[in-house]
Amino acid sequence: MNLPSIIALIFIFSGCSPALKDQTPTTKPISPTAIEAAIHQHLDHFYPALFDSINGGYYTNLDFDWTRSKNQDKMLVTQARDLWMASMAAQTFPANDLYQKAAKHGYEFITQKMWDNEKGGFHLNYSITNTQKKEQYKLLYGNAFVLFALAEYSKIDSSLALRQWMTKSFNWMEENAHDNKFGGYFNVMLTEELKTNTPENKALIKKMGWGDPSWKDQNTSIHLLEAFTTLYRVMPEQDFQTRLKEMLILVRDTMTRDNGSLKLYFTQDWHPIDHSDSSKAYILKNQGTDHVSFGHNIETAYLLIDASKALYGTVDSTTLAVAKKLCDHTIRYGFDQNFYGLYDRGYIFDDQMEIIDRKKSWWAQYEAWHTLSLMSNYFPSDTVYLTAFQNMWNYINTELVDSTYGGQYNYGIDTAPKNRQQQKAHAWKGPYHDGRALMLVWEYLKNGQLKIDN
Repeated sequence: MNLPSIIALIFIFSGCSPALKDQTPTTKPISPTAIEAAIHQHLDHFYPALFDSINGGYYTNLDFDWTRSKNQDKMLVTQARDLWMASMAAQTFPANDLYQKAAKHGYEFITQKMWDNEKGGFHLNYSITNTQKKEQYKLLYGNAFVLFALAEYSKIDSSLALRQWMTKSFNWMEENAHDNKFGGYFNVMLTEELKTNTPENKALIKKMGWGDPSWKDQNTSIHLLEAFTTLYRVMPEQDFQTRLKEMLILVRDTMTRDNGSLKLYFTQDWHPIDHSDSSKAYILKNQGTDHVSFGHNIETAYLLIDASKALYGTVDSTTLAVAKKLCDHTIRYGFDQNFYGLYDRGYIFDDQMEIIDRKKSWWAQYEAWHTLSLMSNYFPSDTVYLTAFQNMWNYINTELVDSTYGGQYNYGIDTAPKNRQQQKAHAWKGPYHDGRALMLVWEYLKNGQLKIDN
């Protein structure tokens, strides 16, 4: 029996339908040497190019050819992700002191310039002109990434001051965003002025794009899970363990649907925001608050496994089963033919999944690629994971990697060819997703956790 037939049978017995019609072998070899080369090519574009020696922290915007863009205002999430990546690179390549210096540079800027000394918490934005606009809200999503980055940085800096920053950041989240009644965290914390119920304030809150402030959301929750996982590993204290367990259970058992997909938003008491009873026109118009995000689903599979390993030393069976369900749902519905890229969004209309956004975002491709390699280790008999992993590597190198200027496009050029001229780095794109994926896969290959026949 040939490989496509085996894959089809696997899906038949697992209740899934295959995402590929025939097998297309990868044209790019996957080996420790190849992945190490990709890591260096990736990091070399960002460090030291991100160093902002004038204003501190990291530059935000780099053009398609890696020249520095004019606007260099800073956003908390970007600064935190760049710090996290520099910290991980410093551990991976300790002989290169560039990454240690880059991490220290980012740590000092975030803690000295972005912390709100009056009200606590980290500001979302920083203007290099020093003409700060009046802040009307704080975002837990950004603060979660700072905690994640600080915890990773603590692996190369064991100072008491850094440990105090981690504790202070965590305590601010507890006091300002944790829901002691229903569990979990709120993402948006408004100023008292913005809380006033006026038409102007309602319009401004909607324009912010983070959903209703009374809701809880998937994206913030999974990155809190990520942050608490790293925090607990470096500081195994009871309070951190309690919140890590809470978020693991919420994401795994409450936020994940029976069909193997995550909802995006929830009411305070965890009822999902669901438009499925509305018209198709309404659903498409309001898809920002209710759609299937294939990239987040498959990324969460990894984050759940990692959280469980941090808590218990090995992944527990319940968590592994849910992670597999998230991955299998993505395989069944989210991939292009022959696993040639992962689509951004889908929605189920009349019991049929429809792709409502066919773009293939760079971060989702790398998160999927890494998670597929991880699942192939846990489920080696399910050869579909390894097949998808290999074909995704082909897609990444063919449609995402810029062969002229280097780096990754924002979207695969098969579905978004115009983004060849788009920025290589901006507020929502840095070295984090792809860098992590490359380094983790490299580690699996070196440790023998991932076996590939090229």
